[in-house]
Amino acid sequence: MTQDAPVPAPVPAPVSAPVLRLIPPIEFGSSLPTGAGKEAVATLGRMVANDVYPQGELMPTEPELAKLLGVSRTTIRDAIKVLSGKGMIRTARRYGTRVRPVEEWNLLDADVAAWHDPAHPRLRLMFTETTELRCILEPAAAELAAVRATETQVRTILDAARCLDPGSTDMQALFSADCTFHATILDATGNLMMRQMRPIILTMLRISYEVGVTEHSPAMINRAGHIRVGEAISARDAPAARKAMQQMLDHNRSSASSERSGLLSSLRQSGGS
Repeated sequence: MTQDAPVPAPVPAPVSAPVLRLIPPIEFGSSLPTGAGKEAVATLGRMVANDVYPQGELMPTEPELAKLLGVSRTTIRDAIKVLSGKGMIRTARRYGTRVRPVEEWNLLDADVAAWHDPAHPRLRLMFTETTELRCILEPAAAELAAVRATETQVRTILDAARCLDPGSTDMQALFSADCTFHATILDATGNLMMRQMRPIILTMLRISYEVGVTEHSPAMINRAGHIRVGEAISARDAPAARKAMQQMLDHNRSSASSERSGLLSSLRQSGGS
């Protein structure tokens, strides 16, 4: 008979740095329940993300988790379904509930990213790797937007770029303007598949702000680069728009990639790869 995993104290993983909670200006719907169910999902999600329950290990039973969180077994059952849908855990008869390998998690899910401690090496690795993905997607999106954007979309892109003042200390305002800029470019491609990438890009941006911008100060924000992209789109110069976006993102990629090998080594040593 498989022995149940020990139940840890009902406290979230420690946070070693202030948590910046940024709110995207665009909502794409949430997969989380409401009320006690939402808090149960978030609490268990933080425990899994921060290795309170390591990959491959058996989690406590439904009754144990219900007692731990002070909620009903039905609430726990619903929370487990949500985490299963995000690829974080697997549950089956005679198998119990176990944490899945991180490679199977939906790491581009906004909730999965948010549940990580800001200092967790995995979150920093997600930042470097999502930056690489942005460098593949967004130059092509800017190129299409230069051809297809409406005049209203062009004005929105330029206005958002001009709001990115590196001297500002209002991180929420900067984040909102940045989200509007990049989401509008994706929308302006007129490509339904590109538009579906908007939630992913906003998740990447939030990671960028929480891991990159806030660590190095808002001066890291490239206002001039955003304006160059916006002006190329406004001029309907597709090659220039692609090049400007690539140049803007290349700086982020080079900064992030320099940390990648060290982060991978840190994750392997901690067993949280």
